Amino acid sequence: MRRVVFCFALAAVIFCGAFAPLHTVAQSSKQLSLYTDALKRYLIHNDTTTALKLVNQALAEDSTYMPALNLLSRLERDPQKAWRAAEAALAADTTNSHLQQQAAELSLRAQQYDRAKQLLTTLTKESQNLDHFRLLALLHNMSKDRKQAVAALDSAEVRFGKIDVFNHLRQQIYLDGGELDKALKCALDGVESAPYDPANHIALAEVYAASGVDSLADVSFNKAIALDKTNPAVWFEYARFLDNRSRHTEMLLVWRNIIDFEQVNLQTKLSIVESITSKRDFYRKNFLLIEPIVERMYQLYPDNARVVDSYISHLIAGNRVEEALVMLKGQIKGIKPSLEQLDRIIEIEYYINRTDSVEVYIDKGIELYPTHDSFWSLKSWLQTKRGDHKGAINTLKSALKYAENSVARSSLWGGIGDKYYEMGQMRKSYGAYNKALSLNFDNAVVLNNYAYHLSVMEQSLKEALRMAKKATELSPNNATYLDTLAWVYYKLGEYEQAKKVMQQAMSFDKEKSSELALHYGDILDALGSTFMAQTYWRKALERGAAAEVIEQRLEAQQLRLKEEKGGQK
Repeated sequence: MRRVVFCFALAAVIFCGAFAPLHTVAQSSKQLSLYTDALKRYLIHNDTTTALKLVNQALAEDSTYMPALNLLSRLERDPQKAWRAAEAALAADTTNSHLQQQAAELSLRAQQYDRAKQLLTTLTKESQNLDHFRLLALLHNMSKDRKQAVAALDSAEVRFGKIDVFNHLRQQIYLDGGELDKALKCALDGVESAPYDPANHIALAEVYAASGVDSLADVSFNKAIALDKTNPAVWFEYARFLDNRSRHTEMLLVWRNIIDFEQVNLQTKLSIVESITSKRDFYRKNFLLIEPIVERMYQLYPDNARVVDSYISHLIAGNRVEEALVMLKGQIKGIKPSLEQLDRIIEIEYYINRTDSVEVYIDKGIELYPTHDSFWSLKSWLQTKRGDHKGAINTLKSALKYAENSVARSSLWGGIGDKYYEMGQMRKSYGAYNKALSLNFDNAVVLNNYAYHLSVMEQSLKEALRMAKKATELSPNNATYLDTLAWVYYKLGEYEQAKKVMQQAMSFDKEKSSELALHYGDILDALGSTFMAQTYWRKALERGAAAEVIEQRLEAQQLRLKEEKGGQK
């Protein structure tokens, strides 16, 4: 059963006889000629642009010309302008029911709800159109005037007899007002009048659910399902109820049934799968119940790319990576793989520690997408990992000729500078960094790395400070960059400033870095905060710092304290 939706702009569209018949006026004036031409352009040629231009010209001749105003209300796309035109047309003939209906429809679209109520109240006095009564009830309900809303429905039924749709709407109005007893009576009346209509049992279930009587809601939902097991709308309503009650086990079993309905389109089914797999905690807790849903989707739609992708993701989530890999490789057989497909294959091959295969697909990525620098970077990283620094440098240099702009070239030169630093070739490292910054001085990564390496080597510390400040300006909340800036201050002997910056770094450190804790301990030690320095060194140890590094600091601190004590004597 479709629930009542209080969407007035859309509801207005379904007015019976939405457009009023045109009233021609026996005139020989210029405005009549322009209006007639506009009407032809609109009705015969479907040329609304020219029609709108002509009807405005007609109104320029006579701003009160009703037929032109009426046509303008239909042509005008701006809801407010269309409504004003309809009101002006109605002002010329206030008793014309067609003009009243047009004005009522456009007042709804323009969200002029009070005016819409006035017009609909007038229309319902003589109207044979049930939609007028329904919309009037909806408007009263929106303004929380529920007595008037029910009165509008009652007056329609007095005139036309009992109307099931109105009974459901009346029930919803009572529910919105918290009048559960009256809502229940409506729902029970509906079931009594048409006991074999599933919609009536769902309506009753909704009242029980709103009243907190879930056991009776379940009974009503199950009766609705028993009456029409092939109706997906019934199952959807039950699934929503179960979801609202966090009865996820039952809800997932319902979704599994819905997947098999041919009447439910693929897009809806995909939305169901995405909704239950996108929330990580929910997916993890209900993995075994979700699995049949994802697998059934793949059985039904094995050729749909989104379904296959969803199934592959599910296999990976279930640690069935070998199966996922076979499917991914099957997807790209005989075709050019996408960047995303190559990335996923490389990720899985690396996860299962097949380094040779990783390199094969990285090389394939370089061959097919040479301007995509991530493949070059991955290859150089892999080469560095196995100790081939020269190979890594050559790879990044080869990528330079494919770089599409100075920003990309700057990034590559920064990587080259990092590799040279790892090899201990400082002159070449600094040269590469300088090239990177000459191409893009806003390269925060290079600024940070260059500054840090200079501070470690205790070289050009003022230049290092300038670069570290620039990096933190470009990325203010980056804990690593703040750590570099604090470390440069430390090397310059500006310990208080180093402490201040390092406190910021620690506050933004989501990774719980051992290096940051180690550096903070060093800064505190330099300031004479012996106990707090030891605290942070121990914290660094807990986070993975080498024990011998911590021992060296503690021994050096004890030696210094002993010397200071001896000096005081």
